Amino acid sequence: MDPTPVPATARRAPTTRLGADFHRFWAAGTLTNLGDGILSTALPLIAATLTHDPLAVSGLLVARFLPWLLVAPFTGVLIDRVDRLRAMAVANALAAVVVAALAVTVATSTVTLGVMYAALFAVTCCETVTDPASRIAVTRLVPSRLLDRANSRLEGGRLVAQDCVARPLGGSLFAVAAVLPVAGTAVSYALCAVLTMLVVVSLRRSGRDGTGRAEPVRGAPVGAGRQLWEGCAYVLGDPLMRSLAFNNAAMMIGLQMGTAVLVLHVRQEWGVGAAYFGLFTSSLAVGGALGAVCAARLVARIGRRAVLLGGYMVGGLALALMALLPDAYLGAVVWAVVGACLALTNIAGSLLFQTMVPDHLRGRASAAFRALGWGLAPVGALTGGLIGRVDLSLPYLVGGLTMVGAAVVFRRALTEFARRSDAAAADLAAEAAPR
Repeated sequence: MDPTPVPATARRAPTTRLGADFHRFWAAGTLTNLGDGILSTALPLIAATLTHDPLAVSGLLVARFLPWLLVAPFTGVLIDRVDRLRAMAVANALAAVVVAALAVTVATSTVTLGVMYAALFAVTCCETVTDPASRIAVTRLVPSRLLDRANSRLEGGRLVAQDCVARPLGGSLFAVAAVLPVAGTAVSYALCAVLTMLVVVSLRRSGRDGTGRAEPVRGAPVGAGRQLWEGCAYVLGDPLMRSLAFNNAAMMIGLQMGTAVLVLHVRQEWGVGAAYFGLFTSSLAVGGALGAVCAARLVARIGRRAVLLGGYMVGGLALALMALLPDAYLGAVVWAVVGACLALTNIAGSLLFQTMVPDHLRGRASAAFRALGWGLAPVGALTGGLIGRVDLSLPYLVGGLTMVGAAVVFRRALTEFARRSDAAAADLAAEAAPR
């Protein structure tokens, strides 16, 4: 007697698991985020021991974001030419070496603001490889219909590691010895490089070694200069992409105005000690983690457009409100609202380069997009430092209103992007549905 046949729909039932390779990849990214959070907490605290000038402290953010303008377009070409996962591993290894050298200067009391600027600039140059490559590589590790879930998992891990864990940890380690958070960052970057290479080895063993590289296109230009131009032209030549890039730039400028003086405002105006500064800033991640958990459900329930526009406008208003708060307790609550809005808009907008941009252009287009948005963040940091010399509360007000104004100006582009993203998500779901 023949066995009972298995229905075709059951045979083709798609898996809902993200897979072991994704979880190794997630762990590697989480370690990088842990190091980023520790370093971004420790360096302002070290800088505050060297100077009380808001403009000098804001120079850290200039060094943090300037590579996105000067270097990111070229690393975008690199990402589209080499295996993206291997590039991530090498970049993290280089970042580990740079931060280890910085730790030596801190331990020997020879660190200066110039040394910190240079080290942070070099680390961010490495990040211009790892950040866009990680967002693109995830499409090769999970099925397309699971991208929203994978993006939520990655964003949630980033927020928990970078802000919930790393920031209070960085402040606590700094209170013990200034060198400890810097050395810990070097270790986390090194471990990330190792885990990323484990993913590469796993893909090779499973016969998917080439999945981390951009798909070749017949007739594509070979020259690096021509490829660089292609990525920039794709972003600036398309009206929707151009509007989204300008919106992103305005959001980054507004946010960095407040972030540039955060350490001085929290410590001098609200009296928060060095050991608790990281705990205060971790409230950003508490809100962000809640936003990451709710993002997919909110997109499904109220729509991607509402999440994007609401997230940008509420986040801007919350940043402006920071200027009026009397103490750190209310400040932590409002800072958490800012974090929730950032997470919601990041996740709702993640499909931009994962589905709407051709694979062979994703690295260059992503780099050009960030070069315009993140590359102009130093404008916000310097502006925040300058007006912070007048009043440390003023950068929050100006920055928050800048974010709200950008959301209003670019609301049509955000609406059209939400419509196209929903259409792309629906197509992916239809392709994955059993027939």
